[in-house]
Order: sequence, then structure tokens, then C-alpha cells
Amino acid sequence: MKRRVFLGMVGSLASVGTLAYATRDPVTTLEVRVWLSNGAATYDGVMDRILEYLEEILALEHWSLELSAGGTVEVSTEDGARVTTSGEWPMAIASGAIGSRDITPAADVNVLVTDGQMERAPTGYGLPHIASVGGARHLSSLDSFDALLATPEADVDRWIVPNERGPRTMQILVHEIGHALGLHHDHGVSFRDGDAIVATPMLSSYAWTADYGGDRSRCGESYPDPADHTRKLSLAFSSCAHRDLEAYSGGMTPQNR
Repeated sequence: MKRRVFLGMVGSLASVGTLAYATRDPVTTLEVRVWLSNGAATYDGVMDRILEYLEEILALEHWSLELSAGGTVEVSTEDGARVTTSGEWPMAIASGAIGSRDITPAADVNVLVTDGQMERAPTGYGLPHIASVGGARHLSSLDSFDALLATPEADVDRWIVPNERGPRTMQILVHEIGHALGLHHDHGVSFRDGDAIVATPMLSSYAWTADYGGDRSRCGESYPDPADHTRKLSLAFSSCAHRDLEAYSGGMTPQNR
């Protein structure tokens, strides 16, 4: 399933339709809240690790970051994409927004992490202000942010990390948060770093996917041919993504219908 289809599933549209979107210009505080499914919550330290990484990655100069844990949510599936495309997670957020469920949504991003598989796409999904992703077991096994960037394969200045299961899952989490903030795949870039091709969060593995339709970012950077190069990841949003994040003026408010 690709994000180019009509927002994935009709159920998600119906659920998101219970919310209203507010303009806050400029946004001086970005409010992000993270929940865990029951399956995800079984992994020790997973929420602490998620918040540690997001505190670094989302702390941009455009805003102050208000990051919090929302708790544990019972859902019918641990599939990190289906829980949103089916409408279940959007409906939970919508119900919380109008006070009919014990969930208090954040204004900007509401992300659910599940214990879903991370081998076959889609592994997560993002809609305006709502996102979900699987892979809790891989996130819980991640080294600390500083320790990961201190490994020989990493680049501490550009947040380049190995294309391994844990870092890749974290990048996908950031990717879906980007979608929740209005970013698209072509806000991402890929670039050469020695004998490696590095992909930023919004492009992610599309950098080496043959059927990806684009050859450059929306800011004009061309994507190098991945050929047989080593693949690496960057945890930092590209400058193209930063441009639109700086202009972000959204928000979510309840709307009774």
C-alpha cells in the first residue's frame, strides 16, 4: 500500500472527519504525545527510549518542544499501519478530542507505537496530526542516542547511522511523525557519503526502491543512483523538510458533529 492512494482507507477519513484543524501562526510550541499499544508496553524501557530520541530529533529551532507519554492504549491489532488505515487509531484520537474516551490528544502529533512487524511495508502510517508505527521490540533494544552516534559507523555531526533494524525503525517513526506534520516523501533527500548513500527520514528506504516515482526532492536536490553502494540512514530532517516545518501553522481542536 502506498501513501499516494486516497489516504489509504475510507475509515480513516471518516474518523478524522470528527476533528477540526486550527491555524496557529506562528507555532511557538510543538506538542507531541506518544502512546504504546498493549503489545508494545511489554518491552522494558521502550517509552523512555522513544522519548529520548524524539527529544533530540524534534527539538528544532522553529519551536519549543512539549513531548509527553500518553500511556497504554488497547487496540485490536498490533499492525503499525492497519491500526491507522482501518480508522481505529484516528477514531480513538477523535473520541478523546470530544471527551468520549479517556485519551487526551496533543495539538500537533499523536503517535501510537505498536509491536507490529517491520519487515514488509507498510509498517506505519501518518495522517494530519495522527501517526502509528510498529517495531516496539526494535526500539526498546536501541542503544542510547549518544551511544548510537558514538559507534564507528555513525557520524555524530550529521546524525548518520547504520541501516540496521533499530535505527531504521526509529527513522520510520520519525518519517510518520513528519507526515503527521504535513511533510511528504519528496521533503526527504539522499546523498553520497564516501561509498554510502544516506537517506533522510522523509525519503527513507524509497532512496533505494526502484519503483519510487521521483528523482529529486521538492527543493530540487537530485537523488543519486544507489547502485551497489552501502546504505545508511540519517535521523535528521533535510533542509528541505526544515523549510516547511518552519512554516508549520497547524493544530487540532475538537469539533462536535
